Amino acid sequence: MKQEPKAWYGARTFYRWLTWENRPYEERVVLFRARSLDEAIELAEQESAEYAGENDFEALGMVQAYRISDRDEEVRAGTEVFSKLHALDLPANEFLDRYDSGPAHDQISE
Repeated sequence: MKQEPKAWYGARTFYRWLTWENRPYEERVVLFRARSLDEAIELAEQESAEYAGENDFEALGMVQAYRISDRDEEVRAGTEVFSKLHALDLPANEFLDRYDSGPAHDQISE
């Protein structure tokens, strides 16, 4: 039986920092090569548990996956790695306010 070729997937995962002031939430998008959406989600769940354990974070148990490419299609600068449609009847500013939930820490300096 011939196996399905691997494609690129982006997987979005969510965390709660347990030891940092205000316990911020984090969302990440990580790339995986998988033969199916289900396999990509399984890989993301495994990686998420490892990432949370190594950093003393709480993995929030939700994975959203997105197929980026077919087979060996090149992933390069400008390649869309995640997309999600929101079917909400809101003005643009209210929609954006849902995602601008306070000060964000885009970079952590040591």
